[in-house]
Amino acid sequence: RTRTYGMAPMSAKHNGAHTDTSPEIQPCPGRVPETFTMASSKDGSSSDGPRRCTQLFALKVTAFVSCVLCVLFIAVIIALAVIKLERPTCAPGYSVIPRDLENPRVFDGLTPREYISARDYLLNVKSLNLVPFSQASINSSYIYMIDHLMPLKDTVLTFLQGISKQPERTAKAIIIRGDMTPPRVEEYIVGPLPYPTYHKLVTNPSFTKSRIPYSAKPVDKIEYDVLYSMLYNISVDLYPLMYGSYKLSYHNCTKGVDCLLWWDIAPRGRVSGERKTWFWSFRDVEGFYLHPLGLEIQIDHESTNVKEWKVTKIVYNGQQFYEVDDLVTRYGGVNLLRKINYEPLGAKEYLYSSYNRRGKSEMPDPLQGPKLVEPDGRRYQVDGQHVSYMHWDFDFKMRPSTGLQVFDVRFQEERIAYEISLQDAVVFYSGYGPVQGTSMYFDASWMMGATCNELVPGVDCPETAVFLDADFLTNTQDPWRIQNSVCIFENTGNIPLRRHYTNFPGGYSGYAGLVDYHLIVRTITNIWNYDYIFDYIFHQNGAVQVRVSATGYVQATYALYGERKFGYPIYNDVVANIHQHLFNYKVDLDINGVQNSYATLDVSTHRTEVAWSKGVHKTEMVFEKNIQENELDAGPGQLNNTKPKYDVILNMDATSKFKSERGYRILNHGISKFILQENEATKAANWAKYPLAVTKYHDFEDTSSSIYAQNDPWDPLLDFDKFIQNNDSIVNTDIVAWVTMGLLHIPHTEDVPSTTTAGSQVTFYLLPFNYFTECPSVSSPNTVKITPKREGGINLNTHGTSFESTCVQKSNGPDKYDGRLHDVEL
Repeated sequence: RTRTYGMAPMSAKHNGAHTDTSPEIQPCPGRVPETFTMASSKDGSSSDGPRRCTQLFALKVTAFVSCVLCVLFIAVIIALAVIKLERPTCAPGYSVIPRDLENPRVFDGLTPREYISARDYLLNVKSLNLVPFSQASINSSYIYMIDHLMPLKDTVLTFLQGISKQPERTAKAIIIRGDMTPPRVEEYIVGPLPYPTYHKLVTNPSFTKSRIPYSAKPVDKIEYDVLYSMLYNISVDLYPLMYGSYKLSYHNCTKGVDCLLWWDIAPRGRVSGERKTWFWSFRDVEGFYLHPLGLEIQIDHESTNVKEWKVTKIVYNGQQFYEVDDLVTRYGGVNLLRKINYEPLGAKEYLYSSYNRRGKSEMPDPLQGPKLVEPDGRRYQVDGQHVSYMHWDFDFKMRPSTGLQVFDVRFQEERIAYEISLQDAVVFYSGYGPVQGTSMYFDASWMMGATCNELVPGVDCPETAVFLDADFLTNTQDPWRIQNSVCIFENTGNIPLRRHYTNFPGGYSGYAGLVDYHLIVRTITNIWNYDYIFDYIFHQNGAVQVRVSATGYVQATYALYGERKFGYPIYNDVVANIHQHLFNYKVDLDINGVQNSYATLDVSTHRTEVAWSKGVHKTEMVFEKNIQENELDAGPGQLNNTKPKYDVILNMDATSKFKSERGYRILNHGISKFILQENEATKAANWAKYPLAVTKYHDFEDTSSSIYAQNDPWDPLLDFDKFIQNNDSIVNTDIVAWVTMGLLHIPHTEDVPSTTTAGSQVTFYLLPFNYFTECPSVSSPNTVKITPKREGGINLNTHGTSFESTCVQKSNGPDKYDGRLHDVEL
């Protein structure tokens, strides 16, 4: 289009300035109207076009800036509204103080500095002829483990009473003496820490032998390295069989595609002194425990001369051979043995053992489940390895062999227990094949504490939990750390601790209740196929609950004909065998001091005349208190007591306001009859015969089992029956209760991919029994009381506790997981 512009007369002059005589004026940048006539100035000259364009441009910029400012203003208003509506993150609450590694307390485990000082001291003792673990061989002497040695109980109590200074800290070192004739295991005390000046060879008086047999020692990394080197060479010889039968190999395979795994079982032999280990093979996939291949090898490794180690037996598809060459020759022949012919498994076929999600989802879109929230922050305090919660105070530590222990457990500043700790966890199998028929696991020998693992926030423990680390020096040269291996958290229980609703026809007069808030200290360990969740739980009514939950994979075997009577098939050619779990705990209660007794309240019935109705009779329940005089009465004697009863540890010299002896009841909800007590390989678990045994306290009877139980269970170094057979008096003296819980497990298809904790939990309680004048939870400000108003509505009394949550819990989910073992930095 043609644009027309008004022009000044050609002859006009303006203040002597030159007048532009060009035919048109250049338009200003930007959009210009189609027709625009410029007004003339007073003197007849036209206005300056560019100046007018500048004015238009300024107007446009002003409008644009105004729009931007309006948008920003609206955005700020929206942001302020969102901020006002958004709730803040919940406060952290009570403090968590890191452990003071320079000043360990009396119950604390060893610090990295103490581990290293004890190790270095022993390595410098010329007479011991020790080799550093990294350089050790089967026929050398080396340190296998260093652990904290607890001081004598009387010494600790004197210190806690403020009468004496803290006892010196010492370590117990387990030394393998492979260079001696005969080889053996020795235990040494090293101290004082952290600057040791002495070492002393010791033998526990509770041991049945003065010398610890070499055959009883745990298999360590040094021994495994040689064994797996042998298996590598054996696998090379067996390659034609492995590839022909399974399309797998051990020495020449691609990880995750066509690899075979070897794993060992225990005990290692059939009689005391033997050291013959069965290894069995699996397909290397997720959940390999459910993929046994039917190929098992026994190796004799009793000698400290590895040249004498040899294969003694091989079982392939239920057929036994004594030499590798014989099996290979027969496999290469025609119709000389029954062969296995596995087709390569596709991903869908071996998915059954994995944790991958499968099946129709129960919800269209994944939704988060409920979570714990601490509206006012944590209500417990952690100071190193000391915990305070409500009226509770206690210390904890991790022992490498058995894991979590709690000490000096106090309620309302009174000591309830000196020690509560796991002693051993065993799993006894039955089966037809050589592996399933001999599997008897004593898990303390596999280092339940040192095999604990990092806990996953939001799954293993709530996101609100406090996570703490544990240090060990076991089966290695240097101390190492498992981070986040202990968690502490407060839980609601999702049930009232106590409540009551008072009703009458047509109404009610009141309600009162209290949530069962409690504190849980937890660790989880993995031993071979099973995962065990160990909990110590502290309730507001003065009760302590000890709970074990089992999960993980079942131990499955290749489905030989003879296995069918020992288990159900859980997949094609796979059977999971019947087994029993048993757990033993030491419970050292101190009720108003150490002078305690054990009483049973035995319940019976009798016929009696009704007092208010002559000639009318009824059957009644009555109980009789019986003080058990000695250890045989309290152990074997109670096995024959079929009456319903209460088991109470009491102080006969300390009475309540109402003249009853103060005590604590032991309530075992996990009683499981010891099924295989006649089996020769279970003698190291004689404690399992007694749901409850009570013995006189001796410092040398500090554990009911030992790390040597696994590899010599036939003639155990520590026999719990010896604790009882000396038949000490247990009246008005320091006594210890030994509590055994158990689970019988007949696996089934719903144990695939792994066993669930629902239905696999056992627990026992320590319950106050006439210890208080009333339930101590009445002091809780979380009690809720409701009464009706005459005019309608309610009177609500929450004793100052708000039920409104005004914050958001800080997220701490599985993404924070690391999973690695860490070297300890000094």
